Amino acid sequence: MKYKVLINSSEINFSACHFLKEPQKCSRLHGHNYYVSAEIGSDLNENSFVVDFFELKKELKTIIEPLDHFILIPEKSENLNIEIKNESIKIITKSGKKYVFPFSDVKFLPLPATTSELLAKYLHDQLKLRYVDKKIKVKIEESKSTCAIYED
Repeated sequence: MKYKVLINSSEINFSACHFLKEPQKCSRLHGHNYYVSAEIGSDLNENSFVVDFFELKKELKTIIEPLDHFILIPEKSENLNIEIKNESIKIITKSGKKYVFPFSDVKFLPLPATTSELLAKYLHDQLKLRYVDKKIKVKIEESKSTCAIYED
């Protein structure tokens, strides 16, 4: 495999809030404007493409759109007790911190935590479902100076 394409556009972004496991500073509820880029590698197809740029950009937007402007909750976290009642979600951390959110504001992710590293892997895995036979690398930036990368 000698060919790679890269989508690195300011259009591929989403805003979300989350909190991490205590006792870190980031255990408080906070948000990020995440920017996502993806690199796909493979041999060329019959059209002499690795993938169509427009198709890849569309796929990335489709993957991140459900996360945009939501509270990201790691449903596999051992640090959280999650109760769903009526239209609310109550979350109690192991240290006793309590959050109550409207159900419609929350997006559960099948992760043990919502770190940038695990979000990069989550986005990678979603993209891999669409491009099974390709090498994929996903980068997620949570600020201008910090990012996480996951690749095959």
